Amino acid sequence: MATGITVSTTSNLESGQWIQIAAAREAFETASADPELISSESIPAGSKAWEILTYERLSTGSALTEGTDYGASSAAQQLVAATVTVTPSEHGVMVALSKVAQRRQPGSLEATTGRLMGISLRARQATDVTTLYDGFSKSIIGAGNAMDITHIRGAVAYLMTDNTASYGPAPMPYRASFHAEQISDIIVDLTDAGARVGGVEQGLSADLVTRWWRGNDRAYGVQIFNSGYLGISSNTAKGGLFAETALVMVMEGETEPTTEEDTSNRLVEYGLFQSWGESEIADSHGIEVASDVTATV
Repeated sequence: MATGITVSTTSNLESGQWIQIAAAREAFETASADPELISSESIPAGSKAWEILTYERLSTGSALTEGTDYGASSAAQQLVAATVTVTPSEHGVMVALSKVAQRRQPGSLEATTGRLMGISLRARQATDVTTLYDGFSKSIIGAGNAMDITHIRGAVAYLMTDNTASYGPAPMPYRASFHAEQISDIIVDLTDAGARVGGVEQGLSADLVTRWWRGNDRAYGVQIFNSGYLGISSNTAKGGLFAETALVMVMEGETEPTTEEDTSNRLVEYGLFQSWGESEIADSHGIEVASDVTATV
């Protein structure tokens, strides 16, 4: 067993070993769909990396003159390719539980530990994906400015338009991952409390006030998700709006749970491990959405 491990003992488990409570207090964390919003790939056993060739688009075809050699009308174009390589790396979380704690804790401490480790590993995976949003070359809104519904409309128009010589318009459907405060600004814009910049009907406004944004709601065809893993820096959150082709998550193998007993220290080490890697594939198929998210409470 490695040294320096923090051990969960009876003294640092909140519910206490002698006091019976109705239910154990468990950590709660907002779920995030970020890893499912992008392309997903896996590498087979025996491989160490995933690769894809991305080809830049060709110039617009030329008009030809009857009876004239094609080579004289248009110079031959060349294919331009780039290789994107993703090498998964191992991620994990471990908890050490003392034997005494497991005996005295009401309920299944092992099950609770497994669930919390799963949340922890999921949080790391989601955070890794959200960091990619900051890498898009195209960024809209900017620090000090709040988001409204027209920004989503403009982002969609940009992705659907020929704005780059590399990859061309981004294929639909589009998805977005925003901070809760960014979504709050959209809702304010769509309800009676706001100016309704987007001119949306009352039915949607009332619905949003009643149930918030659930992830299956769309604005201008974009499926918008609330991410619990977007950080805030200087009152600015950086979400993303993108096509599935913009980013990729590459998995290696399955999630591996481990259990190791340390008899001399009378504890059990529980671990959960998974290997993955993430990368941008097509920069012009995504947009960073950075906006002011001054807290409303």
